[in-house]
Amino acid sequence: MLHHDLSPGARAVFTTRAGGVSGSPYAASGGGGGFNLGRHVGDEPAAVDENRRRLERMLGVTVEWMDQVHGRDLCVITEPTGRHAAATADALVIGPGVPRIAPGVLVADCVPVVLATESGSHRAAVHVGRKGMMLGILGAAVERLGELAREAVFAVAGPHICGRCYEVSAELFAEADALGAGSTTRWGTPGVDLLAGIRRQLDGVPFAVVPGCTLEDERFYSYRRDGRTGRCAGVAVVA
Repeated sequence: MLHHDLSPGARAVFTTRAGGVSGSPYAASGGGGGFNLGRHVGDEPAAVDENRRRLERMLGVTVEWMDQVHGRDLCVITEPTGRHAAATADALVIGPGVPRIAPGVLVADCVPVVLATESGSHRAAVHVGRKGMMLGILGAAVERLGELAREAVFAVAGPHICGRCYEVSAELFAEADALGAGSTTRWGTPGVDLLAGIRRQLDGVPFAVVPGCTLEDERFYSYRRDGRTGRCAGVAVVA
């Protein structure tokens, strides 16, 4: 797992493919069990459940997940739901007074963005793909977190497909370019730079990036590279 300071009161955690029990095609890139955390990708449910339990034991928290749909809906919870998915949403906010619950986001090329207030009392996990970026899901989450806590908000983005690898049609490029997220791929074709779009939407928010292109780096799951594959996670926990 990859760790990064998120705010003075919180830290960001991003998983890789290694360390779990999932078999092929969800296995770790170097062999061994894969750490797939997605229940919707065709993996054995028992394997996914064990991977999720392992993650919670390592972090010492209960992780709440979403049924992600590339939309703009946001969910706020203040107690454990006991469900595989807390809600159908693309941003999940936790707090206050529940440090042992952590919001999680699942990705396989999209950007996992985790947010926290300065104290860590409120934390969020946001699923930012091309559609979510266009719809402004990240800005909505930052705004909601600030309203709930009335503290400064901090952000960290985890490994995702980079602008040199995210090839799209000319039409989708034009839409992204209007938001400052257009790019040219390493093949000289139109692309989308999700990180550039996120930087613009987080203007004024302290922001860090955990590097890694999911398509190029086989430590991570990538739908664009592999098709049938698992999901890595981003989680925001109290420091």
